[in-house]
Amino acid sequence: MKRAALAILTAFIVIQAAACYATGPRDIVIGLAGDAYSLDPYPLNETITNALNYHIFDRLVEPDKNLQPLPGLAESWEISDDSRTWIFHLRKDVKFHNGNDFTADDVIFSFDRSKRSGKSAFTYCLSTVESYEKLDDHTLKVVCKEPNALLLAHLKDLAIMDKETCRGKEDDWIALHPNGTGRYILEEHLRGDRLVLVRNENYWGEKPAPEKVTFKPITNEGTRTANMLSGAADLVVDIPVRDVKILERNKRISVLSEPSLRVIYLNLAGWTDKPSVDAKMPLKSPDGSNPFKDIKVREAIYRAIDEDEIVDKVMNGFAEPAATYIPEGFNGYNGDIRRLSYDPKMAEKLLDEAGYPRQKDGYRFEVTLDASNDRYINDGAIAGAIAGYLEKVGIKVNLNLMSRTVFFSYISSSNKTGDNTHLCMTGWADSGGESALMALDLLYSIKQDGPVKEGYGGVNRGYYLNPEADRLIDLAMSTFDPEERAKIMRDVWAIAANDVSYVPLHFQKDIYACNDRITYHPRKDKYVYAWDVEFRD
Repeated sequence: MKRAALAILTAFIVIQAAACYATGPRDIVIGLAGDAYSLDPYPLNETITNALNYHIFDRLVEPDKNLQPLPGLAESWEISDDSRTWIFHLRKDVKFHNGNDFTADDVIFSFDRSKRSGKSAFTYCLSTVESYEKLDDHTLKVVCKEPNALLLAHLKDLAIMDKETCRGKEDDWIALHPNGTGRYILEEHLRGDRLVLVRNENYWGEKPAPEKVTFKPITNEGTRTANMLSGAADLVVDIPVRDVKILERNKRISVLSEPSLRVIYLNLAGWTDKPSVDAKMPLKSPDGSNPFKDIKVREAIYRAIDEDEIVDKVMNGFAEPAATYIPEGFNGYNGDIRRLSYDPKMAEKLLDEAGYPRQKDGYRFEVTLDASNDRYINDGAIAGAIAGYLEKVGIKVNLNLMSRTVFFSYISSSNKTGDNTHLCMTGWADSGGESALMALDLLYSIKQDGPVKEGYGGVNRGYYLNPEADRLIDLAMSTFDPEERAKIMRDVWAIAANDVSYVPLHFQKDIYACNDRITYHPRKDKYVYAWDVEFRD
């Protein structure tokens, strides 16, 4: 505690001497845990990057605070009787920031760009789409491969870019010259220091209250707290759990906690003979086999981890143990699934039965746990705790911690170097409210040489393969009745749980702090938008 207090005090003194970026009565400063990966909205699908880009770029449809789709650049739409063809009517008289007109050509250009394999993290959005075409400047036709009940939930992720500005330009140039139709216009981006946006006074919709927004990437936890205490920021996201009580004692600061949609979990490469073939620290077992292929080993790892202790000691109570990927309230949530109990003796027994007894050095086999150390709340400490639990049951763990700027490309199934990870700790959240969409990303079968179905299984990093689960997911995607779709998906999640296809850890609780200048309304999806800020005076 003394070291933490000293760090906060030191950062406080530094920040007090620094210039404050909010210079007007309707200007705000928001502290985030990181910077945008790129101001090209397509290379990385990640919460901070997406939220910042959605200030600049609009989408055809946008989710409200209850995750339901609302009209965006598409003011209305129609669906054919066979539920395959969608007609979107686009808004007229909408301008990009540079004055160019918004038309269906820009939507087509953006759709094409989202489909670029290896360059787009949003290929899943149109994976169910057979074709799309412009009917006129403000009408778009989209035809799905089969009846698709959830197309809107995918289209909400696609930022619309200006074809006239971007056509013929290199990706690096596009990232430095973002031109959208959104509520804010880029004024300055000094990577790692600040992203400054000014209000788009010609915005087609309701204008947000803040006229200028400065986003400050603050990767150090103590410095985030110090920014809040000093007044250098009006709003800070990802307050360290250990500092909540310090901030609550300040009468000018409000601390807000919101149950998160984000699940933290382990992916185990249990459906391949040669996991992490290109990793610097590959999986090692006495006989050269992949232990994760045995369900007893996957169950043993699950039972070896004391998640209640992680929530209590590492998360200071700001988390809920998870039994599934799916947050309660999502369509298809299966409340009958229960966590496997913490039982290290049972874990050792299962490892013995699987044919991995302790060797002379005391270990059964050797793994590498890949994890970020600056993306999720206390992610490095959580990964360290998991390594400790696994070592107690005889699994040697090499802990490979990375910054978020490296981590996601390292563990990606499409990374340029090949297959790096066999055991990774990561997180996932989806703002669609539909567990079928999460299953498309997290469960749908994928192999080391590519997807079973293009655009599906993009974050199935354990190479989980189950044709029956795939069949049910396909069925759910074509089922318009919500109750029937929920029933199908409950079966899918039961199958995945019985296969121990992943090891769920916990759902985070998102912690924010704001000063008495403003009122902030957190979203369920943790996207931080300036238009959710109200001024109190």
